[in-house]
Amino acid sequence: MAVDRAGAMPGHRWALAACLGLLVGLFAMLMASTQLRPGALQPVEVIGDAGEARFGAAARLLRLRFDLPPTEPTQGRWALWFPREPVTGLHLVRDDGWRSETRDFFEVGDDEGMFPNGYGFVLPSDWHGPIELDVRYDGVMQARVAPVLARAGEVRRIERSGVAVSAALYGALLALATLALSLAYASRDRLFLGFFGVVFALVLLLQAANGHLYGLPAGRLFGFWGLQGVAALALLYAAAMQWLIEAYAMPRGHRWARTSRGVAVALVVLAALCLLNIPALAPLAWPVTALGWAVSGMVAVAMLYDASRRGVRLAGGVLVPGAIAVAGGLWMALVRLGLVGETSLLHFAYQGALVVFVFALGLALISRISDYRDQRDRDRLARLDTERKMQREMARANLTTALQTQLSGVDPGQLPWQGFRLLMDYLLPLVPHESCVAVLRGYQGRDHLLVEPADALPAFEHEIQRRGLILRRQATAGIALQQPVQASAGGPVVAMEALVPLQVRAPGWAVLLLRRAGGDGFTTEEMSVIGELLRLVQLQVDQAAAAVKLRRSAEMDALTGTMNRRTIDLWVERTFAEAERSGRPVSVLFVDLDHFKSVNDRFGHACGDDCLRAVSVALRSVLSDADMFGRYGGEEFIAVLPGHDGAEARAIGERMRTAVENVDLRHEGQRVRLTVSIGIATRQKGEDDPAAAIARADKALYAAKRQGRNCVQVAPAIFS
Repeated sequence: MAVDRAGAMPGHRWALAACLGLLVGLFAMLMASTQLRPGALQPVEVIGDAGEARFGAAARLLRLRFDLPPTEPTQGRWALWFPREPVTGLHLVRDDGWRSETRDFFEVGDDEGMFPNGYGFVLPSDWHGPIELDVRYDGVMQARVAPVLARAGEVRRIERSGVAVSAALYGALLALATLALSLAYASRDRLFLGFFGVVFALVLLLQAANGHLYGLPAGRLFGFWGLQGVAALALLYAAAMQWLIEAYAMPRGHRWARTSRGVAVALVVLAALCLLNIPALAPLAWPVTALGWAVSGMVAVAMLYDASRRGVRLAGGVLVPGAIAVAGGLWMALVRLGLVGETSLLHFAYQGALVVFVFALGLALISRISDYRDQRDRDRLARLDTERKMQREMARANLTTALQTQLSGVDPGQLPWQGFRLLMDYLLPLVPHESCVAVLRGYQGRDHLLVEPADALPAFEHEIQRRGLILRRQATAGIALQQPVQASAGGPVVAMEALVPLQVRAPGWAVLLLRRAGGDGFTTEEMSVIGELLRLVQLQVDQAAAAVKLRRSAEMDALTGTMNRRTIDLWVERTFAEAERSGRPVSVLFVDLDHFKSVNDRFGHACGDDCLRAVSVALRSVLSDADMFGRYGGEEFIAVLPGHDGAEARAIGERMRTAVENVDLRHEGQRVRLTVSIGIATRQKGEDDPAAAIARADKALYAAKRQGRNCVQVAPAIFS
């Protein structure tokens, strides 16, 4: 079967709905095949003790009147069967002194079997003609009592059918509970533990409501609470279901979520009152439970409806059986009040609706697994992306270290050759390629041609000589591009070539050419890596060349390890001159450490030195390798950003200010709070000398000081 990229089966929602419909159909066929009413029965007239018995009334006596045909030996004896109501001491008495055995809802007899669904009484075989019996009991029966008078064999078939339906319901719920535990273990999601609790509570509730719980060894202890115990289980199940639907369907802070929590708390409080087993509250147990279920059901349906409108996965599929279950609960409440009649089929159908609702909710919760899968895929992609970035950063750091180490002391004329040889060594693991060629013309005063693999040098010398004019134009354009390589004019494409130019002062030019066999080009990320490492090599080679010319000891600030003022001034002049020729923007940032004198006075000069070093590291971490940064004097730093206009420089300045503010520097266990003020100026058109821009940046810095420090100010074109 075809699957989509995420691994999901097309039309899976319809497939799940079809499977759910199949299960409902199987349950319906099970119900249809059961015999919950006998084929032939005798009419029974029910007479109350004082008129018609009503729900909650104190009447404990009913009189039955029926006409009993003679018992044939081959037909079996007659039996009376009552639906299993929560009563105690139920027995039959005749005026001639005959008395039946006693049945009890909360104490299942050994002769009643595992899952009895009624009370059966076999009548004496010599009874026939008009019969009157008294039904005596303790407790409350529903208003419309409908005893069944049929042959004993028919009654046994009723019981067997009830056992089959009950076993099917309990088995389905236990299977759901097992599945919930498995999913909780596999997904480590507490919501599946909550689903297990709901299913387990429903099993207990159905067993208690059917009177089956009290036939179990441990369940007999629960008979102590009687009818109030059943009500408590019903209320606790409703509260648990309320919480589960809220967790599944509602986002945090939603209005229905608050309502749901309030309803759940009220249900738990009512359940606690029932468990107190106060006799005076017993008559109110069923009405309060019915009201609690009605309110809880309507709130749950409202939450599911809202969730389906918001597009929560499978919420609509849960809404339909949920609404049916709520409607069934209201109908059963009407049955209890005697407003409508009841059949055993309706009783089991309602319980089946509850099971189907829980099953649908379970399917909706299981659909969260696909969310986990999507999250896992996103995490995997993020992890791969992080690994690529880490590999890229590691290669960048290693290349930087190698350049700084191996370019030190190298003859100025060999710096480009050495630097680009290292670039080729570090670039191959990151960007697979067939060949790599560095064409350098007039770079650092010399021409270089580096080819990898080395044995391809003669062929590339001829090709570079042939393409020299075109390559120069492409390098001067300053745009990285990809182009196909053909074995002959009009022939098939045999490779793709990436051309990345270097920014070299005219009349020099330089390009890096990488080729990959076949028609697959280089990805955007690969082109970015090539450009980044290329700029890094160029920067390191240029810095190494400048270090040789200016003497390294005079270039760096000894305390912070950044460029000193003399070096910065040289770089700024060069940058402004190149920017004037190319028309690119350049921004200058003056950074001053706030209240530095008070730091020295309070903590000492050693701490002040630590502050300067920490601030230098924080500021430099925000800048790229193409940016220049150094200590301008005292607690002042300067950053020069080629290619950045005022808006971009301000954003970088804010990140620099934040980076310093977040520095966690401690001196003798006490944190030293550090902030900086930053003034920014951008080169104006026609400015090939940095003096005016530096002056504007200096004024902007003092404006930042006047604004209260720890802020960034950008100088306008004319600073007043």
